[in-house]
Amino acid sequence: MNSRQDVIIIGAGASGTLLAASLLRGAHSPLRVTLVERGERLGRGVAYSTTSARHLLNVPAGRMSAWVEDPEHFLRWLRVEAPDTPPSAFAERRRYGQYLESVLKESAARAAPGVVLETPRDEVTAVADTADGVRVSLASGASLEARSGVLALGNALPADLRVPDGGLYASPRYHRSPWMPGALEGIASGESVLLVGTALTMVDTVLSLGERGHQGTVHALSRHGLLPHPHRAHGAKTPAAAEPLRIRELLRSVRREMDRCRDAETATQAASPSAEGVVPFSTLRVRDVLHAMRQEVEAQAAAGADWRAAVDALRPVTTPLWQRLSETERRRFLRHLRAYWEVHRHRMAPEIHDALDAWRREGRLVLHAGRVLGFELEPDAVAVRLRPRGEREPQVLRVQHVINCTGPESSPASRSQPVLRGLLEAGQARADALGIGLATAGDGAVLDARGQPSAHLFTLGPPRRGDLWETTAVPEIRSQARDLADLLLRRLGVSRTPPSEAAPTASP
Repeated sequence: MNSRQDVIIIGAGASGTLLAASLLRGAHSPLRVTLVERGERLGRGVAYSTTSARHLLNVPAGRMSAWVEDPEHFLRWLRVEAPDTPPSAFAERRRYGQYLESVLKESAARAAPGVVLETPRDEVTAVADTADGVRVSLASGASLEARSGVLALGNALPADLRVPDGGLYASPRYHRSPWMPGALEGIASGESVLLVGTALTMVDTVLSLGERGHQGTVHALSRHGLLPHPHRAHGAKTPAAAEPLRIRELLRSVRREMDRCRDAETATQAASPSAEGVVPFSTLRVRDVLHAMRQEVEAQAAAGADWRAAVDALRPVTTPLWQRLSETERRRFLRHLRAYWEVHRHRMAPEIHDALDAWRREGRLVLHAGRVLGFELEPDAVAVRLRPRGEREPQVLRVQHVINCTGPESSPASRSQPVLRGLLEAGQARADALGIGLATAGDGAVLDARGQPSAHLFTLGPPRRGDLWETTAVPEIRSQARDLADLLLRRLGVSRTPPSEAAPTASP
């Protein structure tokens, strides 16, 4: 693999796999694509590498297709082996990893003559944006060059809490991520555990402990102590009042608020045409949009409708709404509203909710709302100093193990993302204004330290969180993958296959 490639994709999780498949499927003339992955399997990443049957998708199967234009593709794939699978089913996450791998293999097998995929198993240690492309350095000592490169790095490891750790982080009583190989080894079934974080990572960790026969008390702590809400149960009928659910009215109310702010900004600029540095839609306030949404949800709930439909209805406008908020308003959202939004937006399967509810009723899972102030190692335990929410006096909770379930660290300068750190230090990339991802152009091109978009280096998925906000779920990632594939094929001068000619099958 010494010849120059057309596209190098770094990372073969969901983002990289969907992009590679879209390139293979779309190219109608010769194209060389390299998908570099350090893991053993393609299409897995952190999310779908689990081997547990208890870990389920948190989106119904009917909405998890790899292809935007074929929304039931994943459902048909499942039905090859399980014909009665309903669209509302929550499939095993390990099955979705198998599905992504099969999508990639099928796309490669059906690719046009001269369209080639190579999948070296290696770790990327550095990426450089050169005058005519990108250069990728590998842990094996080899290097690759391509006309275009894509950072599909997925999610980083959790960050250690920035509190005095009393030696905990260097001890076997601390588990930095539940997804690291052997992360739960060494935890005896009767030992008590603290899970830091109460979102979906915590949920999966409880299920993993249960699968291992854990009997000790599990404590879970976050600032608000909120659990993700469940999806509507399988087969549950949508209330009649939610049939129209006035979803259009909800979206119209949000758009009216956006239009009001745009008109106000236009008037301001007309009155002061020399004004500089005006942020588009900067008068839009989070609390105003939240107020409009709350009114609509309350009206629908009073009519017997399901609030979930109202939340899901915001999905088409979430990104444009986010982009119209000023930096100050975005920071206000992250600090005050993020936790509430995420437990309503990123829900868990009904059967998972029932399992956690049983743990709580039995006293095996205890939720805490508060902040960790520090840790102290003791001979046979970890003393956790915490301040419960709403209280002044700290308390001490003693457990045998601490597992970091706070979710992926968002900073691109994370020590678990050396490739991004290298690009930042070289001035070939910069963090977004919030520091939760990379600064990117509208097409996914990486912005350098001067704010100039790269002609060769792109990204998609989680690294675009600061610019798009909704960018971590498959429905958003597959759209990004399709659009980025189209862009790269145009730039490379590769003719594209019309979608009708590239219709995939659905065999497992």
